[in-house]
Amino acid sequence: MLKLKTLLPGICAASLILIVLATALFALCMAAIKSNNLTVYFDDYLLHVIWITTYQAILSTLLSVMLAVLMAKALSMVNFWGKGLLLRIMPITFILPTLVVVTGLLSIYGQHGLFASIFDYFGVSFFSSIYGLKGILLAHVFLNLPYACCLFYQTLNSVPIEQKQLAAQLNFSSFFYFKLIEWPLLSRQLLPMATLIFMLCFSSFSIPLALGGGPKYTTLEVAIYQAIRDFDLIEAVLLACLQLVYCAIFMCLMQKINHRQKINVRYFRSYYRLPVSWNLALLCMVIVVIGGLFISLPIVIILIEGICSFKWVFLTVDFQRAIIFSLLIAFGSAIIAMLLALLLLYTNSRLLINQQVRWSNRLMLVGSLILVIPSMVLASGLFLLLFPFAYSAVFVCGLMMLCNGLMALPFILKNLAMPMYDVASRYWQLSQSLNINGFSHFYLIEYKALKKLIVQSFAFAAILSLGDFGIIALFGGQSVTTLPYYLYEQISHYHYQESTVTAALLLILSFSLLIVIDYDRTE
Repeated sequence: MLKLKTLLPGICAASLILIVLATALFALCMAAIKSNNLTVYFDDYLLHVIWITTYQAILSTLLSVMLAVLMAKALSMVNFWGKGLLLRIMPITFILPTLVVVTGLLSIYGQHGLFASIFDYFGVSFFSSIYGLKGILLAHVFLNLPYACCLFYQTLNSVPIEQKQLAAQLNFSSFFYFKLIEWPLLSRQLLPMATLIFMLCFSSFSIPLALGGGPKYTTLEVAIYQAIRDFDLIEAVLLACLQLVYCAIFMCLMQKINHRQKINVRYFRSYYRLPVSWNLALLCMVIVVIGGLFISLPIVIILIEGICSFKWVFLTVDFQRAIIFSLLIAFGSAIIAMLLALLLLYTNSRLLINQQVRWSNRLMLVGSLILVIPSMVLASGLFLLLFPFAYSAVFVCGLMMLCNGLMALPFILKNLAMPMYDVASRYWQLSQSLNINGFSHFYLIEYKALKKLIVQSFAFAAILSLGDFGIIALFGGQSVTTLPYYLYEQISHYHYQESTVTAALLLILSFSLLIVIDYDRTE
């Protein structure tokens, strides 16, 4: 039987999370009820928003998954100098600040971008505009394709070397080898990855806001933001409920998929590959070069133009305040997320050790509830509840730290849950015989063993908060300005050179934190 002091950390953290979420939803609903207009109906605009949100998410998912499979297959068939570096860079795009991605894409595909300059050099007009549906799809593919490609590449490399050698002896063509050996492994990754990408694209905010180009491509998240800014709380609540239903459905779908039985394969760190014809190898290299340029060019252009344009931007007071607020909120959010995660996982590991699987699942579900609640709804509900303090910079910073910390919590739980349980269960009998319990047990066993992973999770949470724009979009202004908000103001006012400097600084800060995440590999 578990003691109360063992359950107390997880209970306190779960109670705090439930209170914050329930209070935000209650405040938003009460504000909507108190408004004068209580008429709610599905008009053409609302149906159009739902259709565009679903349509762009489906297209983004299909393009990301198909192109990721194509590039992963090409990478698995050829070897070249810089392949390891490309594979290390690709997952970075998944957690880059979205407005940095927007700035990079504008630097390449915008009216004053690299392609426009090349066309202009040859005297050809560059008619294509990045704004609208094509810009949204381009940005979503840029964010999600590299991450999916890395996962598919690892899956293709997990084929046992014996099967590769047998396929070579049987003279399998590349098509039959892919169909009979690689596809059964790859197909089991497609649906979970497609579901994750669809959910991320469906709830995307910054990209449709910056690249949508007008009301024609307004998504649910953007519509919620506009409704709250216009104080049309009835519409905001209706849109938020639709968002909750969609996210809940996809979360349940992902849980069903994750319960499917998976194929267990051994991973061999071998560079053995099937013989590839010269024509096929050339085609694979073309695919890799195009994909590598698509991924790396926006990042490289941001850094180059940001450094070159730095002389055009002086460190003004607003710029300095944005840097200070961004770092303060990022690290504050990471601290909140880490504390809540450790409290939940401390109790969770004890529940699992004592075979309390049902209560463990419920506890972890509370920590992941934020996935089905739009960040815009959470922040606006708390903002309405504490509106008298809205002009205080301390209040806005605290509110953003709390919201961003809750948004990062599910990712930290996923990263630390199983390692913490493994360490606690391995030394549980020994620690109990030595009467090591409570904080001493956590510090001497879990913390000592998982110190590097805890630091990495902390840095990851800080990166997520550093690049967040959804919450600051509601509260940004004179009291608090972060780098993403400052960057959005520059983009919206067409201050191109200044925006590249801000984007480059955000990119450098994110890379610096990524070095912390990856530091254990260099030791």
